[in-house]
Amino acid sequence: MKIRRHLSYANVGVTVCLFLIVGGGAAYATGELGSGDIKDNSLRSEDLRNRKAVRGKDVARNALRGGQITERTLNAESFAPLAGEGKAVCDLTAATTAVQCAKTSIKLKRRSRLLVVATGGQESASVPTHATCAINIDGIDVGGGAAPGEEAVDNTSSAAQNGFALTFVTAGNAPPFRDGTLRRGRHAVALTCEKGIGTPKIDQPQISVLGIASG
Repeated sequence: MKIRRHLSYANVGVTVCLFLIVGGGAAYATGELGSGDIKDNSLRSEDLRNRKAVRGKDVARNALRGGQITERTLNAESFAPLAGEGKAVCDLTAATTAVQCAKTSIKLKRRSRLLVVATGGQESASVPTHATCAINIDGIDVGGGAAPGEEAVDNTSSAAQNGFALTFVTAGNAPPFRDGTLRRGRHAVALTCEKGIGTPKIDQPQISVLGIASG
């Protein structure tokens, strides 16, 4: 039998394959790929396994922006909880101490600031009337300045403002805050009003509170 002296393409191909299989002579044969083996911007969505590829730990903290997120898929309650309450009338005519005319509670999942908005009107029985109202958080008055009332029938002044609106954003280190934030957990928020003189009634008292996550 005559033996061929020259190598053919088939001989070379078989030899290379045997070398890779037996010796593991290439990185691809061992199943190990590094960043240097992948062309930048070459991977596509279909190259990644569904629900098994990129995870939160693979993304730098706060690296994603609004353009990369579909807002309707977010659960806003987890980072911006909202609560509110109101009623028809809050009668202060017989009150001797402050009354919670509207109250609610909000549960924070992390230390957060609060945005509180409180509104109301005022009515009286044809006599000069004064009251004072404030925003109260966890039993502490933190924002006030409203003085609903009237000097005479349908006549208001700087001391008797009739309808009012209060807006408050938590700030400072005075209790119950720390750096303007409240600890995680449930907090009571209220619109409190106190009788001055006359027969004050607060019409349609409303309070709304929004939690603003601090980070």
